[in-house]
Amino acid sequence: MSTCPRKSAVCAFAICAALLVGACSDSPQQQAYEHAVKREQQLPRADASALVAEYQRIVRLEPGSTWARKAQVRIDALEAQIKAEELHQSVFQEHGVD
Repeated sequence: MSTCPRKSAVCAFAICAALLVGACSDSPQQQAYEHAVKREQQLPRADASALVAEYQRIVRLEPGSTWARKAQVRIDALEAQIKAEELHQSVFQEHGVD
């Protein structure tokens, strides 16, 4: 049984093209992460809790993935920022300064 060299070359090209397209396409989780990062850069700090919720959604899409780990880093940073701002406000309120 002989195979046609042209047919084999076309098949190999099709497989390579499919792999390249698959490797280049962004996953829904990656797209959601990139969208959240853009929002984080554009929104005022007061909206940090909304961003935390958005990053938590990314973690729930595929826990343990690279994007989930990146989102968790952002969640931790935003939660620390929220706590620092709350502490800052409470100290000023305690001393009667707005």
